[in-house]
Amino acid sequence: MTTIYLSSTYSDLKEYREVVYQALRQSGYDVIAMEDYVATDQRPVEKCLKDVEKADIYVGLLAFRYGYIPPAGHNNPDGLSITELEFRHAQASTKPCLLFIAKEDAGIALTLVDSYTGEGDKGELIGKFRRHALTAKSSRLFSSPYRLASLVQAALAAHLRDRDNGNEPALSAPPTWDVEKNGSPYPGLMHFTRNYAPVFFGREPEVTDILDRMRSSEGRFIVISGDLGVGKSSLVDAGILPRLEQFGLSDGKTCLCERILPSQGDDPFAALINLLHPYATRAGLTPKDLLMEWKNSPDSLLPQLRKIISQGTGRDTLVLFLDQMEELFTAHDAQLSKRFLTALYNAALEDNGLWVVATIRSDFLHYLHGHGEMLKVLNGRGRVALGQPEEFMIRDMIVKPAERAGLTFTPGLANRLAREAESNPGSLPLLAFALQRLFERRQGGELSESVYRELGGLTGAIWDHIDEVEKKLADNFADGLPALLGKIFLSLVAVNVDGQPTRRRALKTSFAGALGTIVDTLIDRMLLHAEGEGPSRMVFVAHEKLFDAWPSLARWIAENRDDLAILRQAEIAAREWEKHGYALKYLWHGDRLKRLRQKADRFGAEQIKNSVKTFAAPQQKLLQRLDDNSLSHQERLSVGTYLAEFGDPRPGVGLRADGLPNIEWIDIPPGKLQIGDVRRAFEVKPFRISKFIVTNKQFETFVDAADGYKNKLWWKGIKQSETPVPPRWTENNGPRETVSWYEAVAFCRWLSARLELKIRLPTEWEWQQAATSGDAKLVYPWPGGFDSRRCNSFESGLNRTTAVGVYPHGATAQGVLDMAGNVWEWCLNKLEQPGFPNAVYIDDTDARRVIHGGSWVNDPGSLRTSFRFGDNAGFRFRNIGFRLAQELE
Repeated sequence: MTTIYLSSTYSDLKEYREVVYQALRQSGYDVIAMEDYVATDQRPVEKCLKDVEKADIYVGLLAFRYGYIPPAGHNNPDGLSITELEFRHAQASTKPCLLFIAKEDAGIALTLVDSYTGEGDKGELIGKFRRHALTAKSSRLFSSPYRLASLVQAALAAHLRDRDNGNEPALSAPPTWDVEKNGSPYPGLMHFTRNYAPVFFGREPEVTDILDRMRSSEGRFIVISGDLGVGKSSLVDAGILPRLEQFGLSDGKTCLCERILPSQGDDPFAALINLLHPYATRAGLTPKDLLMEWKNSPDSLLPQLRKIISQGTGRDTLVLFLDQMEELFTAHDAQLSKRFLTALYNAALEDNGLWVVATIRSDFLHYLHGHGEMLKVLNGRGRVALGQPEEFMIRDMIVKPAERAGLTFTPGLANRLAREAESNPGSLPLLAFALQRLFERRQGGELSESVYRELGGLTGAIWDHIDEVEKKLADNFADGLPALLGKIFLSLVAVNVDGQPTRRRALKTSFAGALGTIVDTLIDRMLLHAEGEGPSRMVFVAHEKLFDAWPSLARWIAENRDDLAILRQAEIAAREWEKHGYALKYLWHGDRLKRLRQKADRFGAEQIKNSVKTFAAPQQKLLQRLDDNSLSHQERLSVGTYLAEFGDPRPGVGLRADGLPNIEWIDIPPGKLQIGDVRRAFEVKPFRISKFIVTNKQFETFVDAADGYKNKLWWKGIKQSETPVPPRWTENNGPRETVSWYEAVAFCRWLSARLELKIRLPTEWEWQQAATSGDAKLVYPWPGGFDSRRCNSFESGLNRTTAVGVYPHGATAQGVLDMAGNVWEWCLNKLEQPGFPNAVYIDDTDARRVIHGGSWVNDPGSLRTSFRFGDNAGFRFRNIGFRLAQELE
């Protein structure tokens, strides 16, 4: 094990040396430093110099303070500081000396600068020492703790390589990765997580740069962008976060680092609360209440996060790793994501212990350009563009993990791998996968080039693996495998409006039967990944690079890209629709929903989210909306229109399975009542009346039937019309208007024969009995006075009919609908002399027949249950329809 002697003054470089000390120890070096004595400049000179002799390499750190000068009697006749004594002794002992000297702008406090405090002969001694050190060939300048740690590690690595190339004894760190316990030092298609931090190499300059940025005021929100497959997640999860957890950000403050993926919740705020749930609970907060508060008032995120960090985490600071930031724009509503980012940005900029480090694919970066706060990040020091690593960096990614695991490569293989990866941008996941495959087929700890040739190189290794997996699956599922894979892909791939695919997560339990068996195999063979435990276990594609590298997946995405984009939009829209109580303004228009239904049907209902299925077929939710008495007339009209477009499911509105009108009958009790100024009372026997006015769809069945409208049998004794007049409004569930009394009678006769029931128009007294439920005091079908919210009258302002039954609050006590407003309704009897027997005769005289109930064009007076009006039997108008009565005797 290589032994390093770390030398510096104490108080001015305390934070710097701590970062360097921990980094060297983590890398496997044996480090001798003042931390091994009492942490002070006043160290015993003899012991220090003996320790310098024991070390293999001397590392010295200099700033602007000369430091403690031991007495002359302590073997220091020239009056040198203990730091300079250690350096000169290392030189005299011919030790390799690596010097690192602080830049003028390193940010050292003036109280720790001799030229300011007057110590060290007013800065003359340290100035002389610095000038001497700067002449050394091995000296380097530094400006921040993490930059210094990176420089030290790089210098040591270069020195050790030089020694090795000169055939001198190697001074490398011993193996620190136990393959028997930890397996491969390469993660395959998954990114390098914190578990892989001991074997994560090649990105030291970027790690150092980002850590240094985080120390500035502009570094509290960092956005790291880069192309697919350049290692963004690995850089943060295995490079940055472990250092923060170990060393903190500054002043010895401890760090809690947590990774959040936007898709890990129904919305970004839900994903955040899912992550912080245990800490919020520990802080005495209720996560469910927090979620509602954050969504309704994003500004509340700041004070609540402050409380969670200070009282719930047990740490001084929280670093939130917002990975795969693009999911904000593919998995969630854009406006909600924007509010989330604004709240998170504001919380980070306040000095409340929160830092945010986010990663985003370059092809999604434009989504941030329209966000004011994110634009500030992109235009400042918070933006980090991660490019393709250079060949020497890739070689470190290959060789150093092997060294830590005690593995070797056949000559030339590591260089070949590095060249091939460097010439194929975005191939780091494929490189890690190929290395994992080489590890699986290692011989005596050696990764062989002959095996690499058998694998077919970087791309061949993954293709060969996928082909092997799919052949095995095909043996069990034969020709059905492509369709089954398609159902799995549908749950695991999201496509945004621009056609860009991203990963999505699905519950493992959502894959049953054959799908579950295939998913288990794909997880076992590393093409899919699962995380979590029990019923909440989630499954996702191992890496987005597979969108190109997995032929079946790439082909499926290409064939379904447009449809996937529509489904993705529908998922977001469906959530907003549900969130806002299924309000109509959040529902797509009819044609667009019909196209969505076609897409959903093509993919198969079992793999489409329930929210999307409900969104594509919204009838039941729309019917529930009708129960809201505050719903506007326009909204009721729109609900009826939607129901007509998608198929009104209410019994009594459409047709039966055999194609005949489906009539919903309501039992009406017997009673006696007065009609107009007729002095005698009219007795009403028990009968049934249709719940709804006859609809366009039901009447058209009569018109289109071979034995229907044209059949003279139904017109016996009345005037037969040649052809019907088309209704003014044609929705299937709308009341059939522009229909004469004669046509209504003919329809009743036809339907009676078809249903084998005694069906006719209600008499005026039957209609009034049904409208009042037998209570002569009721002026309208409902208790109390006129209420414009209960019916479609002139007051609605619609100037047209609505679908039948969209005013449920206007129902009678028995549940009959639309007995006030919408359209007048023909009754059986004549308007004149209702008490005479011939008043109910069906004949061809064009006498005025009674109409009741008023219509969309009438005022409240005409809608009264007792109001009598009439029109000639042959009259057709756009505000007159009819409903049915059924005799029970």
